[in-house]
Amino acid sequence: MSEHDHHPVPLDDHVPGHRTGRLRPVLALVSLLPLAAAVGALAITPQPGPTTVERSVTSAEAGGVQLWCPGPLDPPQEALGAGTDEDLAVIPPSPAVDVRTVALEPASSLLFGRVSGSETRLEEDGSVRAPSITALGADGQALTVPTVSRDLGAAVQTVTGAEDTLQVQTTGSEGGRAVSDTVQTTVTTEGDYRSLAMSRCLPTATDAAFLGVSTQRGASSQLVLSNPGDRPATAAVQVWTADGPATMAGRSQVVVAPRTEQRILLESIAPGHDHVGVRAEVIGAPLVMHMQTTERDGLTPGGAEILAPTSAPAREQIVPGVRVEQAAPTLVLANTQGEDATATVTVMGTGGPLPDAEQEVTVPAGAVVPVALDGVPEGDHAVRVDSSQPLLAVVRSETSGADLPGDTIGAPVDFALAAPAPELGSHSVVALPAGGQAGHLTLTATEDTEVTVAPISENGAAAEPIVMQIAAETVATVPTQDLQVDGEPAAGVTVVPERPGVLHASWVQQHDDGAGGTLLATLPVTVLQNTDVEVSVRLSE
Repeated sequence: MSEHDHHPVPLDDHVPGHRTGRLRPVLALVSLLPLAAAVGALAITPQPGPTTVERSVTSAEAGGVQLWCPGPLDPPQEALGAGTDEDLAVIPPSPAVDVRTVALEPASSLLFGRVSGSETRLEEDGSVRAPSITALGADGQALTVPTVSRDLGAAVQTVTGAEDTLQVQTTGSEGGRAVSDTVQTTVTTEGDYRSLAMSRCLPTATDAAFLGVSTQRGASSQLVLSNPGDRPATAAVQVWTADGPATMAGRSQVVVAPRTEQRILLESIAPGHDHVGVRAEVIGAPLVMHMQTTERDGLTPGGAEILAPTSAPAREQIVPGVRVEQAAPTLVLANTQGEDATATVTVMGTGGPLPDAEQEVTVPAGAVVPVALDGVPEGDHAVRVDSSQPLLAVVRSETSGADLPGDTIGAPVDFALAAPAPELGSHSVVALPAGGQAGHLTLTATEDTEVTVAPISENGAAAEPIVMQIAAETVATVPTQDLQVDGEPAAGVTVVPERPGVLHASWVQQHDDGAGGTLLATLPVTVLQNTDVEVSVRLSE
């Protein structure tokens, strides 16, 4: 074999006809057959339907309620003065407040107009279930104040003489929301701020309106904005006067830092008005909002009030709790809309509407209009307002005390601002002022109805309910002496109307100043938040 025969030769070149070269395309085609078969199988396999993704859905019941009380009257320092003449020095108001809370289990028989002890809903130790009530000081520490209850599912707590701004927490026995009401009173029987101020403790809110306070000489009205939360808030504030919206001059935006308070003096914005209105709309964290107003005429005390926000503007409003004594009351209307409004004013008494007291009133856009209710006899009344545009409304009543000694001091005055009361649904509960010996529940209805009122004692017991017939457009009252339990004044009452949506009510409180005069305050009976509402919660990735 020659050397040439041992050299490697490419197979395609060595075999005649290039046999392996022709096989390569065939092998490539054969290698594609499994892939084609797989694609065909996919093409003829039915496609699966859409997959349903299950998301967890649960429900959250309403929890307990946290309320903030406004605290004692706190006039601005410039009103208290800093003179050295003790005879002319201003005597500050009482620093003490009383706070009473009445809370009921949603299943309590008292909310259905009956007094029936529970034998089935018991705790493990055999005691009857009742709501828990906790009062806390401004520092957040719980006060050592007992909460008392009986077998009716009702709990009562009374705090007296506190010199603090209190918080109150109420919770049902099973952790849900109790049916409750909390009322604060502060009484100053003499001095420059002689007055009875009664107000409701409230949760935080993002919208509030107030009406009827004065910025005249000698008066001071403060909008108080408190932020109990951890986030800042900004309140947009607008003041209305008889001349229209006030010029806010850069004070329409008020920033309230977390855990701080801001006070806006209305007399620094719109001085010299007998009646003004104000509204605050909040962005950010909700705020606790109330109004404090004090009045003096020279050296003569003119009264004071601490006001919760009034109800929203409406075309139809009823204001019970209008107490008429020496002076004629004044209806104050505010039109926050952009069009003039026409309102029909009707005054109702125990015998029905007073024909001589009906009036037609024009309320210009953006203005506050006082309406004197002359000719209304002494006693208890309700005022109805029907208007073409939504309005704000309150009624101011006054009561005078005995003449004070001296030629420059007249008879002291105290006043009350009665707010509209909402129509009641199935039931409501009212906490009555602590230490109050003189007061009455006042009721009015738009249609004939029956109402059941059940008094609750300070120890959680109850008296036999009072059943009353209320004729349409009349006013009926239930005095304190009819609301006793075992000879003691009631700490609260439940109000259960037979027909929902027709009954309106207020509590009117009177207090003897010890010198032959009477102090006055009033609160509307409110619609309670639903205690059995469940909120659906959807959990997503």
